[in-house]
Amino acid sequence: MFRPLQWKRLIASLIVFVAGLASLFVSGGSTATAFSLVASPASDRDLVAVQQTIVQALEARWRLMIDPQVNIKSFYDPDTSEQEESRERAYVRRHYLEPAARAGFRYTSVNVHPVFENVEISGKTAKVQVFVSVEYESMFPGSNEAVMTKEANIPYSATLAKRDGHWLIVKVSGQDTYSKR
Repeated sequence: MFRPLQWKRLIASLIVFVAGLASLFVSGGSTATAFSLVASPASDRDLVAVQQTIVQALEARWRLMIDPQVNIKSFYDPDTSEQEESRERAYVRRHYLEPAARAGFRYTSVNVHPVFENVEISGKTAKVQVFVSVEYESMFPGSNEAVMTKEANIPYSATLAKRDGHWLIVKVSGQDTYSKR
């Protein structure tokens, strides 16, 4: 009938399908553009720089699933970079890499899709709210088929500070599947 690997794929596919349906209900079936609800930026250049910093930091954070040596420290303010970097690395290791190793698969790719809900820039401080949808692919050893998993509309909040002309993250928090437990 079904081999264990086929059952795992079937179950993973069902989870992805249900998560996709749930995200449609949560979002009301609509998608927002990357620039919706952006409030009072100091300048277009600052707005773009803040958004780029957030996007690059989130992409690097999720890339930790594939390459645990990715540099994420460069996106953080030097006063908080050590603490934030170790927190992010520990989180990804504990909730993604260790369970994958126990289950016998590895992550092979990740795509991050941010949608900015709000960006407020006041002087040299910025507050950002962004929803992130993530698609990550995994493979079991000996299999040629990838399993795609999606997490939709993960809320992130971040505070940034402008230091020497660069926007750096002072604090960031998010609520993916595992942080809700």
